[in-house]
Amino acid sequence: MSARERRLLLLAFITAGFGAWPCLAAAQPQELPAQIATLGGRAELSRKSAPWAVAALRDELSAGDGVRTIAGRLTLLTASGQALRLGARTQIVFAADDAPVTPSPTRLRMHGGLLWVSVMPNSPLPTLIEVRAGPAIVTARGGGATIGMNPDGSILVAVYHGGVTVSGEGWQRSLTQDQTLLVPPVGAPRETGLLKREKRDAEWAKWNEQQDRVGGYGARIEK
Repeated sequence: MSARERRLLLLAFITAGFGAWPCLAAAQPQELPAQIATLGGRAELSRKSAPWAVAALRDELSAGDGVRTIAGRLTLLTASGQALRLGARTQIVFAADDAPVTPSPTRLRMHGGLLWVSVMPNSPLPTLIEVRAGPAIVTARGGGATIGMNPDGSILVAVYHGGVTVSGEGWQRSLTQDQTLLVPPVGAPRETGLLKREKRDAEWAKWNEQQDRVGGYGARIEK
């Protein structure tokens, strides 16, 4: 092989490597660790199913880690700035690091409580948030929405602005602003309903909507 042929072959390898780099980067999103950005009250965290320990501001959670609020509120931010805000007595666990390497949302499981998910508008797929709560899978596509787990095992999803997709075994629903969906413990949910701002949740919703406006997640659009 001549020197010129060797140079051409080397150039081909370098070009192929740079061409594959965007695909590799897209297939391995680095949204975790997520960091505790605000903490009001008492919370605990668990490292990959280890015993629960007291959580502190700026603690980081990686794949397989969990966090729960005992009282008060807690905000987690992913690397791209998507927010998970936990109400009192709420627990979430991030999916273990054996998740698929193809581009996919940040996955977590919710174990009770009230969770507000805020995702920047027009965010790419690897930065979206996917929450598994009981029989439902909620994928936040942008904006702000709440997920509440009821004592009877049902799940209430409410969209305050933006949109989410809710799916389960054999069914899927798309929700936008001012829509809610009650997912029963077993079977498919009925049609979407209109958001009713309950007095008991008014302060929680108001605080989160203010956080969304300031954080750039979008805001309610008056119809």
